[in-house]
Amino acid sequence: MDKRANPAPLEDSPQRAAERKQNHIDICKRENVESRSRSHASYFLAPDSLPDFSPEALETSRSFLGESFAWPYLITGMTGGVEEGQRMNESLAQLAERWRIPMGLGSQKLMLKDPSYKRLFDVRRVAPKAFLIGNIGAVSFNYGVSVADVCRMVDDLKLNACAVHLNALQEQIQPEGERNFARVGRALEELVKVSSVPVIVKEVGSGMTAETCRRLFECGISAVDVGGNGGTSWSVIEGKRGDPLTQRLGELFRNWGLSTLESTVECAPVCKAFGGVLARGLVATGGVRDGQQAAVLLAAGAQMCGIGLPFFRAVMQPPVGLSADESLEQEMQFFARSLEIAMYCSGARRIDDLAARLRKRSEL
Repeated sequence: MDKRANPAPLEDSPQRAAERKQNHIDICKRENVESRSRSHASYFLAPDSLPDFSPEALETSRSFLGESFAWPYLITGMTGGVEEGQRMNESLAQLAERWRIPMGLGSQKLMLKDPSYKRLFDVRRVAPKAFLIGNIGAVSFNYGVSVADVCRMVDDLKLNACAVHLNALQEQIQPEGERNFARVGRALEELVKVSSVPVIVKEVGSGMTAETCRRLFECGISAVDVGGNGGTSWSVIEGKRGDPLTQRLGELFRNWGLSTLESTVECAPVCKAFGGVLARGLVATGGVRDGQQAAVLLAAGAQMCGIGLPFFRAVMQPPVGLSADESLEQEMQFFARSLEIAMYCSGARRIDDLAARLRKRSEL
């Protein structure tokens, strides 16, 4: 008799998926959904009390996936498939276009299941020049989504890149979870061969080891997003959607995995080793809450830093007296200005100069 306590997931459908997306939005708006990593404090930037250049000489531009961006920030894919998510994505896309940074969309699996949902993800009409990154779960290749479906999605939404997310923990906790990740690597290899745009593979909160990073680059992908813990915990979010057992499991795994900084330190050498003629990108997402933290991650080897929850809350819960767009603009200004201050006060005129200023805090 099989005694494994692995109950069958709830049957999924476009309607249930849409409800799930709305659940995610509601929970993130009102609940504490962050994990509790403190590893960002283990590294810091050495101060330069006598920076010998003007603040106007700071260079914050960054090359990523063959494109040049004004800032080393990437808006991570958050949600979509519901009216509220559409409004948020439109505001984010317009911000990305104004500030010349890339933007990721939430998972488009719902659109692939039911084409009528396409309009909820189609932000190109409000941000024609934005660099947009699509998003689909890797496990979906085992549950009815084909490589051809993803390629069609890229064309339909006029995307500049495609992200495939790894979310084994989230799927294990999610009541409707798709839990079998076997042979997903083969699908990634096939997608890379036929995709017309760069393929990114991203974690969503558990972090990434050097071994996983290496396996992904061997599949031919263009960039990895380590998606470490310390930010939004999808284990907690899915737990709050379930029965008492699911809630306990979600909370148990709140802090599961490697932090964003730990993952970046592990994966940066792998990224460099696979550089060669075709440079491979490294994105650090998970718990990035200001430009000072971003500067440390960039110094540790990240090419870009992903921001999610702060932008989500800026749009969905703007301060009194501000519109959603004004709140979002204010948040972006905070991230930009705090990065500039961290760079200048550590004597780093360019982002690449930050690496020489990185220090590990002594254990006293």
